[in-house]
Amino acid sequence: MCYLCNMKNKSPDGTFFIILFWVILFSLCCFQIITQTESALAAVLFSLVLILCLSFPLTYINRKILVKTIKKGKYALFIFQLIASSILSSAIFASLFFLMDTLEIKGIFPRSEYFELIYQNPKNIIELFLSMGLTMNLCVFGFCFVIEYLNSQKVILEYQLRTLKHQVTPHFMFNVLNHIHVLMRTDVKLASTLLIKYSEILRYQLYNGEEEKMSLDQEIQFLKDFITVEDVRWGDKLTLNCTWQIEDGKIEIPTLLFITFIENAFKHVSKSDFEKGYIIIDFKQQGDTITLIVENSKSAIQDKSNTSKGLGLKNIKERMDILYNGKHQIIVNETDLVYRVKVIIGL
Repeated sequence: MCYLCNMKNKSPDGTFFIILFWVILFSLCCFQIITQTESALAAVLFSLVLILCLSFPLTYINRKILVKTIKKGKYALFIFQLIASSILSSAIFASLFFLMDTLEIKGIFPRSEYFELIYQNPKNIIELFLSMGLTMNLCVFGFCFVIEYLNSQKVILEYQLRTLKHQVTPHFMFNVLNHIHVLMRTDVKLASTLLIKYSEILRYQLYNGEEEKMSLDQEIQFLKDFITVEDVRWGDKLTLNCTWQIEDGKIEIPTLLFITFIENAFKHVSKSDFEKGYIIIDFKQQGDTITLIVENSKSAIQDKSNTSKGLGLKNIKERMDILYNGKHQIIVNETDLVYRVKVIIGL
């Protein structure tokens, strides 16, 4: 799991929960011994020494050795290590029982029958302490394994989000630069204007694309810049109607979350000298809900070979499933002449 340490936003190492586990165990141990010995000082001393003697070695053994072994599939080695660790724990238990019984004999603590277990039938005592040691190790191992598993899942999700997000960027860049390249042959001034405007878009992607979240105002401005470039580029071939209703532009949202829907609208809208198309973009943020509606006309002559639209939507759906699992909807309504997508997100 060393790669966890190299993550920019690495997953929590679970230290808090491990400490909490041992604190709870300390409290339970104190409660049990107090009811058996009626000596609070003896209960606290025994529990404290027990936790100090077990917490560090068992946490290290279970987290660094046993978890690593089981992940590598070395089950025979895992069983051997688990048994060895359980024997170590049992020896610590037995030593502390012997110590506490000695202190009671010397009159430091009131005499009780609880710690006299050490002198009972040796076979039963060995079985008792071994079972206690094994149970303790299994509990700690299970706890550590769950923490490592959750951390690894978080790393996988972060990797998937970065991959899905970056799949948008090259596709977006290719389309815009290709449009500018075509315009250089017919209208150099317009191509230069678009290139300057696109530099603002590219700057946002380069400097903010790696950020997990940005303010809604910044993300909206990025979308507006993209729409401006496309609007100028297509001119009279399109009718564009945009509505923006933002209550709180300071709230943070994942970067590059909506560009795919708008990019697809401009890419697939009907636009030609004899077939003027339209695009409607309605963005609303109200309270904890964001709603984006993008509608575009479709050409009567469809390009059946173009599959990038489906790929882009597939990527953004996967990304939203990770980011807003159960808190979002993507509703697509499509006819022969109209394509409409409605995105609803609960923040």
